[in-house]
Amino acid sequence: MLYNFLHEIVVDPGQNTTKPFVTLTYAQSLDGKIAGHGGQQLILSGPESMKATHMLRAMHDGILVGINTVFNDDPRLTARLSNDELPPRCISETGQLRNPALFPELQPKPIILDAQLRFPLSSKLLDQDAPTRPLILTRHDHSPERRRQLELRGATVVGCSTDSQGRLDLFNVVQELSARKIRSLMVEGGASIIKSFLESGLVDLTIVTIAPTFVGQDGVSVIGSAQGLPQLENPTYHTLGRDVVLVAKVHRTASPKQ
Repeated sequence: MLYNFLHEIVVDPGQNTTKPFVTLTYAQSLDGKIAGHGGQQLILSGPESMKATHMLRAMHDGILVGINTVFNDDPRLTARLSNDELPPRCISETGQLRNPALFPELQPKPIILDAQLRFPLSSKLLDQDAPTRPLILTRHDHSPERRRQLELRGATVVGCSTDSQGRLDLFNVVQELSARKIRSLMVEGGASIIKSFLESGLVDLTIVTIAPTFVGQDGVSVIGSAQGLPQLENPTYHTLGRDVVLVAKVHRTASPKQ
């Protein structure tokens, strides 16, 4: 079966109660670009790979993106699947199929990193069913008026600590998520979020879709310098339509650095 490898992926943090299991996933061109000039959205994944992405979303408690992805793509961050594509978590003990499209509580929680609390009130995420309204993580010194506006629209706003560069502290981020019962987290982007998570040592699994196309030098790269990035282990490669999907665990010699 085309998607058998997905059923072998385990996104359980086990006994770890301080951080969720973190899956980092993104699609890139052959020349390593994930977006066009200025962050312009590109459709890189073929239909088979896109279906796999939705299957992966349904396997996780939360999907995390940065605020620039919200501005550039206006995503819904939901799992959209047919009944024959549902993961085990969407099947009850009695065998009842519970499609997230009909059971919004089974959808992954949209999670947005937004240090300046710039989240747009026009976002599609604010028009979705209550379980799929966004959880927005921002600085402690955010605008109370902006927070009030977002909470009136059903968003949840949580203050987090920042690092020396004013960015949200990812260790505090995952602690906040774990406290909110997010035990498995799918990180989808954009480029700065992907690189920050890789450098943090918080990622457990990487899934990279490689599309047979070139974007060119004006595109947005995921990685600049490789300094501080982890090694991968036990890689497997899977062909989905025209794309190749790399699945690999992150080699960890010590606990994530803080």
